[in-house]
Amino acid sequence: MTSGDMLLALASAAGIAGVAALRLAWRQARRSMPLNALGWALLLVSSVVGWMGAGAWGTSIAALWSMGAAFVLLVHAALVSEPAKVAASNRRAGMLPESGEPLRLGGRVLTFVLVGIVSALPSVGAALAIAALGRMLGWSLANALALAFFAMPVAWMLIAYAVLMQPTRRGQVKVLAISTLPAWPALAAGLLS
Repeated sequence: MTSGDMLLALASAAGIAGVAALRLAWRQARRSMPLNALGWALLLVSSVVGWMGAGAWGTSIAALWSMGAAFVLLVHAALVSEPAKVAASNRRAGMLPESGEPLRLGGRVLTFVLVGIVSALPSVGAALAIAALGRMLGWSLANALALAFFAMPVAWMLIAYAVLMQPTRRGQVKVLAISTLPAWPALAAGLLS
């Protein structure tokens, strides 16, 4: 077994462990930030080690193992979980009204726009910054673009999650403003070259 194969196996194992840690964190009665952080850190390690093992191909393989593990865990949970006695609350993301609550359609549409559309813009900037960093480090154009294509939806998901977890609109705007920071050095480097 070559060192690249060992790194791919390690990346795949880290991805599966990351998904398992996230599943365990989300099963808790209260949100577990340490378990959430561990899960996301393992998924990040999986991506990085996969890249070290075989570039964009290695990251893709590690991501496929992670998604496969998530699929298996979700199917298992769906098969063994008992129906809830009370309907689940929509409070977590605040997207849908509880019974008897006013619709507040304007605020809900604005939340959707911030999460679904505006959050995509800094994630594209982060992906472009990663591609530019890769090119500066001497990566091939194909590897830099492959990592950028992988990074964009991951960044979008992280930004959207952070926006949804903010209790105020001001907090949501702050998260969106901070999330644009990775794009500025890449933009400056592009303008200066």
